[in-house]
Amino acid sequence: MEKVRDCQLFMTTKDEKVFCEALRQFDSNICFLDTKPSFDSDIDKRLVCDVTELNSEFFSIVNLGLISREELSRRYKKRNGYYHFYQLGRAQMQFLRSFPDVNVKGCLQHGRIADSYDTEDDEEKKWKNKVYSILKKIGQKVYWYYTLPDGTREISTKPQNNLIALPDAVVSYNGRWGNFMIHNRAMFVPQGIAIDELSNIPI
Repeated sequence: MEKVRDCQLFMTTKDEKVFCEALRQFDSNICFLDTKPSFDSDIDKRLVCDVTELNSEFFSIVNLGLISREELSRRYKKRNGYYHFYQLGRAQMQFLRSFPDVNVKGCLQHGRIADSYDTEDDEEKKWKNKVYSILKKIGQKVYWYYTLPDGTREISTKPQNNLIALPDAVVSYNGRWGNFMIHNRAMFVPQGIAIDELSNIPI
């Protein structure tokens, strides 16, 4: 049986470096494939040890212990001259990077990690479970910051489900100066931020 799952997240480039290094310390076969459509099919130009090495928002976490470079190089579809490399597979997980929000200056839009896996394939489950384990070990909970119809501002008392922030994102986008973490259009702050610290921030 195949199952799917994901984790929504906030990362700065500093967080990405820490996360990528942690994954490769767990398994040196892990690398990152730039899956942004382009005219170039050469995976040697797309494979990196750290996602910050390339200017792309779209990556696949690849376990080269479970797939050869040759096989990986054939995992694409070509449309209108562009190579669209697959993001998911037994040896792959989707990694969409966080990015500065284009509509709200100074804020960070969420990214995500997602996968599908065969529940009967212990080898596949083991490495993918470890990716989530590392992510959640580093990550911290975030809380929804919102305005009631009467204009009262609130911070949710419960952390948002399936949404985390890594340490540098927590410091750099804590909301105190209008620098929020944003999931779609909802704003989030890390644990420990009080509502009075945000009283002068427009929503």
